[in-house]
Amino acid sequence: MTLHLDYRITPEIRARLDHWAEALRRESHATRRDWRLVAIWPAARNASVSGSTGIEGNPLSPAQVDEVLAGAAIDAQEIHVREIQNYNRALDIARDAARRPDFTWSHEIIHRINAAVMDGLPRDTHGDYRRGDEEVFVGIFAAPSPLLVRGLMDALVAWLQQTAATPRLIRSALLHLNLIAIHPFNDGNGRTARILAAMELILDGVPSPELVSIEAYLRRNRDDYVDELRTTLGYVYDPENHPVTGWLDYYTRISLDRLEARNRVLDSLPADLGALVVALADAGDPLEWAVVLLAARVGRLRTRALADLTGRSEPAARAELARIARAGWLEAHGATRGRWWAPSARLLVIELRVPALMRLLAEGGQLSLFADETERP
Repeated sequence: MTLHLDYRITPEIRARLDHWAEALRRESHATRRDWRLVAIWPAARNASVSGSTGIEGNPLSPAQVDEVLAGAAIDAQEIHVREIQNYNRALDIARDAARRPDFTWSHEIIHRINAAVMDGLPRDTHGDYRRGDEEVFVGIFAAPSPLLVRGLMDALVAWLQQTAATPRLIRSALLHLNLIAIHPFNDGNGRTARILAAMELILDGVPSPELVSIEAYLRRNRDDYVDELRTTLGYVYDPENHPVTGWLDYYTRISLDRLEARNRVLDSLPADLGALVVALADAGDPLEWAVVLLAARVGRLRTRALADLTGRSEPAARAELARIARAGWLEAHGATRGRWWAPSARLLVIELRVPALMRLLAEGGQLSLFADETERP
C-alpha cells in the first residue's frame, strides 16, 4: 500500500533541519524535572491540550482547560470536559511509552492513544480501526475505504519501524499527515495524529514536547492548517500524485519557530530568576522561592502541579505556598480543588521576560512577529 512519502528536501527545509538538530543538542539535558522547567511546564501542557482540542471545535478557553486539568468543576458541557481530560491522559500515555528504552512503533500504541482520546465519548470504538463500507469525508477529502485501512496502517507501522536515517522532524511531519490521510478511526484522528507526531519528537530527544508544541499555533491559524492539508492531500487518497514537500515546508517552519521560542524562554530563565532572587534577598525571604514566584507569573500556580514537579507532598507544597502568600508575594484565588495562586502587586512590578514569551507560546503567536519580549508592569 502506498503512503504519502514523496518529497524532496529543499534548501530551506535542510537549513531548518540543521538548525533544529543544533538547537536540540544545546538543550539535550533538559528534562521535565529540570529546575528551569518547574515554572513553565504546566502552562505549556495546558496550551498543548487547549490547542489540540480547540482545533476540533472544543470551546473551552485556556483558563477553563486549566481548571479542568486541576480537577476543579466548571460550567461546561460534560462532553467538552471529557475531551480535555482524555487528551491530557493520552499525552501521559504517549510520553511514558516513548520514553521506554524498548519502545517500538506498533498498532497497539496507536490503538491505545486513540482509545484514550475517545474514551467515553460518542463514537468511541475503543481504538479499533474503521470497518464496514461507510464512506468518510474530511471536509472535501474522501478518506480511503475501510477495506483499505488495515493495509495502509500496516504500511505506516512498517515505515515507522524502519531505522532509515530520515530526520525525526520529517518523520513527525509525515506521521501527522499520513494518519490524517488514512483516517483509520471513526473519530479522534486529528488529536491522535498530533499526539503520535509528538512521540516522534520525544524519540528525537525532546523531553517535554509541550514546550515545542505546534498545537496552539494550529488552533490560532486553523484555516491555514486545514488549507495545507487540503492542498497536500487533494480530493481523494492518491499519494502517488500528491507529493508532500509543501507540507514539510509548512511543518518544519512552524516547528522551528516553536523551538526557537522555547530556547528563548530557556535563555531568559536565568536572568528572570536572578531578578527574583535579588528581590527576595532584599526582603529577607528564602531565595528558593524564586522558581515558585516565576511559576505564578507564568500561569495559574496550583498546589498539585507544584508538588508533582518538585517531588513534594501536596500538604508540604500547600504549606509552602501559604507561607509565601503570608510574606506578600502571592494571593490565593478560588477554593478547595479549584484554588490557585496569583502574583501579588509586589511581584507584578518586577520586570521579567519569560511570562510574555510563555504567553506567545500559549496563544500560538509567531516568534518572528514578537518585537518586545519583556513584560512590563
